[in-house]
Amino acid sequence: MASQIDSIDQGLEGKLVDHISRVRFEDLPPKVVDYCKLLIMDSFGVTFPGYSAPGCSEVVELTKGWGGSGSTVLIHGNETAPPFAALANSAMMHALDFDDTLDATALHTFVTALPAGLATAEYLGGVDGKTLITALVLGVDIICRVSLGIHRPLSWIRTSTCGSFGAAVTAGKILGLNREKLTNALGVAYSQTSGNAQGLIEGRLVKRLQPGFAAQAGLTSAFLARSGITGSQNFLEGQYGFYNLYERGEYNPGPVVEHLGQHYTILDLSLKPYPCCRMTHASIDAALQLRHVIGASVQNIEEIQVRVSKMVTEMVGKTFVIGTDPQVDAQFSIPYTVSAALLRGDVFLQDFEVTAIMDEEVRTLAERVKVTSDPDLPDKDILHARMTIRMKNAQIHEASVNAPLGNPSRPITMERCKEKFRKCLAQSKVDFDDGRTNELLSMIEDLEQVQDVRQLSAIMQN
Repeated sequence: MASQIDSIDQGLEGKLVDHISRVRFEDLPPKVVDYCKLLIMDSFGVTFPGYSAPGCSEVVELTKGWGGSGSTVLIHGNETAPPFAALANSAMMHALDFDDTLDATALHTFVTALPAGLATAEYLGGVDGKTLITALVLGVDIICRVSLGIHRPLSWIRTSTCGSFGAAVTAGKILGLNREKLTNALGVAYSQTSGNAQGLIEGRLVKRLQPGFAAQAGLTSAFLARSGITGSQNFLEGQYGFYNLYERGEYNPGPVVEHLGQHYTILDLSLKPYPCCRMTHASIDAALQLRHVIGASVQNIEEIQVRVSKMVTEMVGKTFVIGTDPQVDAQFSIPYTVSAALLRGDVFLQDFEVTAIMDEEVRTLAERVKVTSDPDLPDKDILHARMTIRMKNAQIHEASVNAPLGNPSRPITMERCKEKFRKCLAQSKVDFDDGRTNELLSMIEDLEQVQDVRQLSAIMQN
């Protein structure tokens, strides 16, 4: 047994768990704390329109029927068991694909960590803002670091497979688990790891539920570990550990532990200006650039050529076809989102309502968008897009994007985040007056002063 523990201490698992166990709020740089609060604000903001998105009401109704107590479903307000609250709140946060991303690995983080952390904190009671911030920063750090070691193209949804580890860490830190129990929590979470890209390429509603499954699994794992359930110790590098089983042994341990405790990967996250797959954003930015050049001549476009990476082409570059879930089809389509940007001058929530998606003008323009792989780009790149628009009069217009808006190299400020929050709230039509909005935003900005984070959930009710 001792030799097994020694091998763990020397491996990735031991290094990561040591890091998680050691860090306290006082260790976090102010910029990390501030960015965490910005991302909490962003996550809450996108929950409002997600509240009524297809699939979410059905999940919430299930939580009401399942019952339980201790945690609440945001906006709806019903009390339920913590795992069910984590599932429902994650589904609403992620439904419109408007939540944060790590552009380097094309995954989302707060949508697993925050629902797990909030539900755990509510259940315990008396959890202060400093504890929640610390738990979220560390949960996100694990999600990002585990994903950065992966080489393989997108097949598993890493928001879910890596997210379950982050949810376990977030809940585990709030529960006050020691090093041994944190290791067990991560090992138990690995036993529940799942999430694949099939629902994405088919445009099915389950795509927006997969992070919720991870949030639920991670939270449950932390509680199980607290109760004494043991989990796999070599959950990453073991013979059948995550990297060897899920990623076929194709991984690089370097980025997983590089600058551990010195650089917090939360600072690498992007905020999304458009409520659709992040893989479409560079193309949208290019379209908005060219709209300023083309102006009212959009109707005279002959063809739009978009060159992106192999992964982006495969995932969101196919011909736009409306299936049984039009909203998902549109969210994961470069032809649709580029056409909406060129015709409407922006891409926001209203562009993913069924009437907007069915608009004949947009659908006709989408037929002229051709997406191809750029061999000069890394296979998994989502930062770059090159667009060429050929007009009917043979004029050519070109634009290139090297990083989409919201990336740390092109950051969204706190003021713009608040603007996005208010636009999301207005679009949702949730009964939430200016007084409550200002109170919530102020509470998030001063979260380290909050003595019980149940105050956040209390305000976030319809």
